[in-house]
Amino acid sequence: MIYLICFLLWLLGTWLIARFVLSGSDHSQFDSDLSAPHIQLFEDSPEDAKVGAQFLSKINAVRDSAEKTRSLKKGLAMVREFADNLSADLVSDCEFTSVNINGLKAEWTIAPGVDTKRRVLFCHGGAFAIGSPKGHRAFSHELSHMANAAVLSIDYGLMPENGRMKSIKDAQAAYRWILDQGPSGNSPLEFFLVAGDSAGGNLALMLSSWSGQQGLRRPDGVIGFSPSLDMTAQSPTVRSNLKTDPILGRAFSLILTIPYMFAAWLQLFIMRMNTASPLASPLFFELNDLPNTLIHASSSEILLGESVRYVNKARSQGSDVTLQVWKNQLHDWHLFNRGHGSANAAWAKVQEFIDSLPSKN
Repeated sequence: MIYLICFLLWLLGTWLIARFVLSGSDHSQFDSDLSAPHIQLFEDSPEDAKVGAQFLSKINAVRDSAEKTRSLKKGLAMVREFADNLSADLVSDCEFTSVNINGLKAEWTIAPGVDTKRRVLFCHGGAFAIGSPKGHRAFSHELSHMANAAVLSIDYGLMPENGRMKSIKDAQAAYRWILDQGPSGNSPLEFFLVAGDSAGGNLALMLSSWSGQQGLRRPDGVIGFSPSLDMTAQSPTVRSNLKTDPILGRAFSLILTIPYMFAAWLQLFIMRMNTASPLASPLFFELNDLPNTLIHASSSEILLGESVRYVNKARSQGSDVTLQVWKNQLHDWHLFNRGHGSANAAWAKVQEFIDSLPSKN
């Protein structure tokens, strides 16, 4: 009998920690549909489906091949190689230069004639396990041209070799460094943009709030492309958009088969930190006094609800945050469907946002 009581007490304690510590605060009051005035909804393009299908055939072939290896190490290496070549067909006039930031590898992207006192810190996506500055050069190329700036793309530490905190500390170190360092060395900073896609969007929006807490120079603007903002995965679209998100839905469908209590502890084990920490889930920061911020999301991706909650919370706390949603896009379509349809339309809105930001130049 005593063993049963001990087991029940252990089970209760495990559930309580998962529910009240590992889940974070309840943000369901910030759920809404897409009709709010600060949420702009755009139609998809006729060519999106065809281009998206072509990309999906490639990524699914890589996923299938990786699964057939029955080896996490070999499979991960295959997916990482694919991710590192996402921009292989990019035709760019930019100069790409490697730089070492006290042990952190990074890459400058410099379009012809840009003002290097204008700088962008870019964090690549890839679920914190894949991706690189090389694979995301399509982003740094566009941002350098659009912002007339030098773009620093960081090669932060990935999981599972590192815990989740490694990517956070790397992003913070790069943020401090770029404030007075340009491509040619020590240099004043006159315009500063922070951006990232998917997992990198998580880091970008983390830096947006964290920099204020640290009393550092804030960005003039922040951009999140399909960002991950709540790693506790509690927004309603994690389930409602599961079948309409072919990029992330495949992985999340497995995660959602696990009861939340166990999933929360599994996250803690894998990430090696509490994902309800604001450093891991920027939604959990106080979102007052943010820089001008633009977030892009797809109506069909599972991360949509996190962006909705973030923008509604930020607006309620007085911050100028805008969410632009495109219908029926792939997660991170700016990269995966680049050069076509809604990807071009989304990049045009990024240009409008950058042009609207105050500048000392």
